[in-house]
Amino acid sequence: MQNLTLQVLWLEDSLGLAINQKKAESIVPLTSYYFWPVSKAWEQIRFELESKQWIPSEERIRILNVVVDVMNCWQKTRLTRTNELEKAKKILEGKTVQIVGLT
Repeated sequence: MQNLTLQVLWLEDSLGLAINQKKAESIVPLTSYYFWPVSKAWEQIRFELESKQWIPSEERIRILNVVVDVMNCWQKTRLTRTNELEKAKKILEGKTVQIVGLT
């Protein structure tokens, strides 16, 4: 395991998604923020992860699945127009997701 985490900027109209790597005493950004649905964030993150040959394919798949889970949770909150954030946090709990902004 490469200690990869998904950092999420949870906004009303979009999600900012970035991948970081936890090191002993620091956090190293591996990708820029990609904003969804403004861009094809999942594809951009996949491309960046695949370009880093040192990341095992199982880890790439795991983090991409987490990206999908976050996108689905965010989309559900937008469609239902209810405060689903607490439910989303519970769903994402334990999936190495850090939510850094809320509106």
